Amino acid sequence: MATANVTVNRSDLSRVFAIENSAGPANAPIYEGLWRAGAISEDQGAVNLVRMPSPDQRGKFVVIDKFTGEPGNPQLEIMALMTLDLSDLMRIAHKRCDMDLQIHIGDCGNPQDYKEGWQKIIVLEKARPTNYGTEPLGAMTGDETARVTETSQFEGETLYEIKRLSVQEVARAEVLREIAGITVCDSPSCGACGIPSDGCSVVFAVMKSGAGSPGILAEIIYTKDSGATWAASTVTTLAANETPTGVACIGLNTVVISAVGLALHYADSSDMLNNLAPTWTKVTTGFSASGGPRAIFSANPSYTWIVGVGGYIYFTDDPTNGVTVQDSGSATSQDLNAVSGIDINNLIAVGNSNAVVVTRNGGHSWQAVTGPAVGVNLTSVVMRSKTEWIVGTAGGRIYYTRDSGYSWTQKSFPGNGTGTVTSLAFASHSVGYMTHTNSTPAGRVLRTINGGYSWAVMPEGNASLPANNGMNSVAVCADVNAFYAGGLSSGGTDGIIIKGA
Repeated sequence: MATANVTVNRSDLSRVFAIENSAGPANAPIYEGLWRAGAISEDQGAVNLVRMPSPDQRGKFVVIDKFTGEPGNPQLEIMALMTLDLSDLMRIAHKRCDMDLQIHIGDCGNPQDYKEGWQKIIVLEKARPTNYGTEPLGAMTGDETARVTETSQFEGETLYEIKRLSVQEVARAEVLREIAGITVCDSPSCGACGIPSDGCSVVFAVMKSGAGSPGILAEIIYTKDSGATWAASTVTTLAANETPTGVACIGLNTVVISAVGLALHYADSSDMLNNLAPTWTKVTTGFSASGGPRAIFSANPSYTWIVGVGGYIYFTDDPTNGVTVQDSGSATSQDLNAVSGIDINNLIAVGNSNAVVVTRNGGHSWQAVTGPAVGVNLTSVVMRSKTEWIVGTAGGRIYYTRDSGYSWTQKSFPGNGTGTVTSLAFASHSVGYMTHTNSTPAGRVLRTINGGYSWAVMPEGNASLPANNGMNSVAVCADVNAFYAGGLSSGGTDGIIIKGA
């Protein structure tokens, strides 16, 4: 890194915000002006070396392997000035519940301004206090008179940093038509099984088919180097009139779905990434003529759900063998537009006319739940826990529930009430992204850093998103400070992919 433009962090530049009960759409970040963030510690685990006798020298041993032990939980000490009011720090310590601590750091702006008063944020998620104590509360002589401080050590689950993002258009030469869906198919790796990766390097986007005679087939646009270079692969098994509706990486394969073709299509992902011509295969097994697939969610290679027309819900443990019907429109007969889950048991799907269906047993049974907006099409959803869900609508609004849909609350964001919320995705418990196409039409990407309590239009500052007519899909990865989104270009004829970093 060049040092000329580096601003060194100083202890006087930080302020503490606390989010009790952890980040979420109902939990406001509170400025704690009397608190000071102490030192952070995070044990990364011991490095264990495996040795064998040297084949070249007696009495010597050589390293043949190494592995890292289990990391410890991140810790942060909080010190507070004790006042004559009741102590917040003591109350929180006695409460013994999860909370998030955010250390906002910056040399400009109002320190109390949660939205703009920072250049970097350090986040400790789902932390609990492990102790509580104070300095001496009394004095025996006049020279012992001093302020009293209280301290508590917090131990959390996750520690990371948030930075402001810039946005750029990528893959201009390759993206010739509208992007229907986009996904990151990567995980952090040290290179033991291939090229080292930060977990955000491999991205696949599916581009719609085009009109003409003969028609232009749908394509996969992909990168393996974080968007520095891109290439395209034609989905040869999709007919020109079969518009793709979603894309996912399942095991070794890239999978594309289409409602018109009543099928899924798959090809070996590594063939594309190695610049080999992939063999695409069309699978119709298990699909019903009444339930064309519209959205896909994969928890892992053995657990994938596809939802579609007429309330149909499909499951597959291996997409190369087809799907089975879990629900043929019994829970709802409305078209389903999006599906999300937190594990292989708890999933939610949403659709037209306020349709919401939920399963607690991996889809063995699905139940209808009253949605947040009567008669309104629900277009996107993210399940954040068993009971907390966020839903986006075709009316350009988002709603959340914390009690499994018994009650819903609307959450405002800049520009809400127009256009459509097209997709939602969370990179961590606190950091999430939303695509919203307003009535202009113009597509936007918004980010939350507090679990959906507030949203900001990307990119931050005075910059703007590359001109476009709508964003259809957003994808997140291991880095909370990165996203990819795709949609329709400003001309309305070709597509666009943007990268935030």
